[in-house]
Amino acid sequence: MMTRRAAVFVLLAGAAYARDYDVLVQGALDVELQPLVQALEGRREVQIHAWTFWTGRIAGRRVAISRTEVGPYNAAAATALGIERFRPRVVINQGTAGGHNRKLKLWDIVVGEKTVDFSAHRAPHAGEGEGQKPERWTPAPYKLRLDGRTQTEFPGFPGDRQLVESFMQLPYARGKVYRGVIGTAFQFNKELDRIAWLHKTYGTDTEDMESAASAAVATGMGVPFVAVRIVSNTEWESPTFERIAGQYCAEFVLEWLRRGEPLPARTRRGTSPR
Repeated sequence: MMTRRAAVFVLLAGAAYARDYDVLVQGALDVELQPLVQALEGRREVQIHAWTFWTGRIAGRRVAISRTEVGPYNAAAATALGIERFRPRVVINQGTAGGHNRKLKLWDIVVGEKTVDFSAHRAPHAGEGEGQKPERWTPAPYKLRLDGRTQTEFPGFPGDRQLVESFMQLPYARGKVYRGVIGTAFQFNKELDRIAWLHKTYGTDTEDMESAASAAVATGMGVPFVAVRIVSNTEWESPTFERIAGQYCAEFVLEWLRRGEPLPARTRRGTSPR
């Protein structure tokens, strides 16, 4: 049986993590997080079931850093847990991505004006022997009951405009920074024809495995969100995944945190697509 002193300690420990935080920053891999974790003042590690968080301060702001792990299910769970536990004003999903748009070069960064799940599609009926033909497929929207009653369709999840603009103003010496559409699916696409089809059909500039899942949860929970992704590989020019890209993106986001950019207000309901 838990003693009274132990029970009080547990309550106090829980309360320490229940304060409102300014920013929740996410990354799937350690290489996408280390510059951020190391920059935390007063760093504490928080384990919530299968997902790890670190808390502290950067430039005076309360920051929670989340290792979402890889994949949309991990990202969705880590986002929901992070928002419930730390009550952040904004969520920043960041890390590496493969290129879909041929204008992109290695180390370029895409700031997500929109994130989309490019695994979501509808296919018309086809009989046996008629094959699988992606050209017949059409994107399928997600639906959220933002008010708890009426379904709102989301063909993609918009990044918060204020956050997008603040990242677009940030100096970056390793490449170019673009506004764009960040795609997500639990896939690693290396076929040039498929990449071209995804870019044409969904408008995607990059692909990763987490951003849209995090965006969906943040939207449903009424927290301003933006995805920031660095190009770590392109099949037409630089097909090898460059792990150090994760460090470069984290350093870019760390610079944004250190500048103390104004944060948008958190809403109590989700926001409609625009």
